[in-house]
Amino acid sequence: MGHYCKICGCIKPNEKFSGKGHKNHICKECSKMPLKERISILHKKEIFGYLKQSHISKNNINRLEKLILSDNKQVAEYANIVLEIARVKPYKKKRLKFLSQKRRDLLDKLKETGLILAHYY
Repeated sequence: MGHYCKICGCIKPNEKFSGKGHKNHICKECSKMPLKERISILHKKEIFGYLKQSHISKNNINRLEKLILSDNKQVAEYANIVLEIARVKPYKKKRLKFLSQKRRDLLDKLKETGLILAHYY
């Protein structure tokens, strides 16, 4: 039975993880990536996860405000979009319907960035 890598999303055998990789859930291949790239991947997955939640909490909103200040422009853009959505409609139930009726601009941003896929998984 293998382990799950947080970066690439694959389940790999124990041999593909180093000692610290087991604890951090990062395989040897992904640990060779530059640190900034790994961090940006983790931040994007975190932002995607907020849209999958049934409720975006105040703690999540505080975290998104910190992610807006990220050096990576794409992470900052994603965080900004999700933060706007969290302030307008924090609950997932009927969120897309609400955005299509009241905030079409946010729905268009979701489609452009691909964040809308978080609602379907």
